[in-house]
Amino acid sequence: MKKKFTYFIFLSPILYIIYQISFNLNIINPLSYIIISTGYISLSLIIFVLSLPIMNNLIDYLDRRSLGFVTFFYALVHFLFYIIDNSANLKYIIDDLIELKFIQFGYLALILFLPLLFTSTDRLKKKLGKKWIAIHRLLYLILLFSIIHYYLVIKADYLIFALYLVIIALVFLIKFGMIKK
Repeated sequence: MKKKFTYFIFLSPILYIIYQISFNLNIINPLSYIIISTGYISLSLIIFVLSLPIMNNLIDYLDRRSLGFVTFFYALVHFLFYIIDNSANLKYIIDDLIELKFIQFGYLALILFLPLLFTSTDRLKKKLGKKWIAIHRLLYLILLFSIIHYYLVIKADYLIFALYLVIIALVFLIKFGMIKK
């Protein structure tokens, strides 16, 4: 039940994105809209996953593993639509990777998701023991690379970025006991 609820709640934004690109005439570039939207969702979910330990009541209703898969799903969709938006032109994509810092940080964040994804079974969690915990702490590095990726993308308006930083700071201050819940 927790898995179904988690998937239902956190995959519903994709339905909103599909609705918007289908019916919102103000969206001129649907691919760009999908890239931007899934980027925001992915970053928000990374922060949400890291804040779960401080939300005791909410953790009872959500499946953390499913939430991790959903978070990776949005990051992967973000990446895949970037590839599609660039016509899957390998030369252009490699040039971006070499020349653009924000692309480099985005790739690093996505690549760091892979060990989390592949070690998210009960069997591997048990087999890896303390190493599993270390692997899953990569989420902090993924957050860092994701927030740098976002910062480097911004051209003018830093308000949403500043809000992300405030939320991240509050989560960490509460999580590490500097602010009481």
